[in-house]
Amino acid sequence: MVRPILFSIGSVSVPAFFFMVMLAVLLATFYGQWLCNKEKGDKVAILDFGIISIIASVLGSRIFHILIENPSYYWEKPIRVFYFWQGGFVSIGAYVFSIVSILIYMHIRKLETLRYLDIAAAAVPVAIFFVRLGCLSAGCCYGKPTDFFVHLTFNDPNSTAGYYHLGTPLHATQIYFMLSALIMGVFLFFVYKKKTFHGQVAACFLMYYGITRFLIEFLRGDADRGVYFGNLISTGQIAMIGAFLVGLVLYMMLLKNHKALSE
Repeated sequence: MVRPILFSIGSVSVPAFFFMVMLAVLLATFYGQWLCNKEKGDKVAILDFGIISIIASVLGSRIFHILIENPSYYWEKPIRVFYFWQGGFVSIGAYVFSIVSILIYMHIRKLETLRYLDIAAAAVPVAIFFVRLGCLSAGCCYGKPTDFFVHLTFNDPNSTAGYYHLGTPLHATQIYFMLSALIMGVFLFFVYKKKTFHGQVAACFLMYYGITRFLIEFLRGDADRGVYFGNLISTGQIAMIGAFLVGLVLYMMLLKNHKALSE
């Protein structure tokens, strides 16, 4: 399963994580179109979401990696910024850039923002699952050393985890993220089917993902992702606190408006 370089074309190697991000967006787009078709929505808009997300994911994950994980490496030789085939991506950057880009697109197209955010939110767990499969393939986002019976051991020194912890049992954080995405996908599918107001699925996604990722982050061992206050909290956890609070406030506001309109 651990295969940092998926395949090579001549002298150019294609990182597994990069490939999985592309596959993740593609499959999430197909699923989103299926959901959109069931409620007679604009399927072209969902396709556009996918195209926008591919571009935003690559740029966002790359920029976050450069700024947070290894800025000195790129300052030393700026041309390395464009060496995409050598790896160097951060998933949270993909999520942030994709969300912002899609919001801008919906504003320009004058789409029903909350309605289409629900479709996107229901499809995102599919993307998260395959992005984390990419993390597993590359050996990134690895866990702390553990003697827990469920663990992963990386024996490929070319993988990120293998480079730092060759042959050491580590928390299976990539698999925890994948299982969490599966559960979230099922949960949000039923929320989507039973929702009583637009924006409900998006708010539930922000709260669910905020809580689960915040907790799993405690088991991660890759300190170069950005940790603060004596390794107490990571960049991802700070972002997840914000995601949960935004989801909670959004849910409460929309529920209040829904009740007011129903009276």
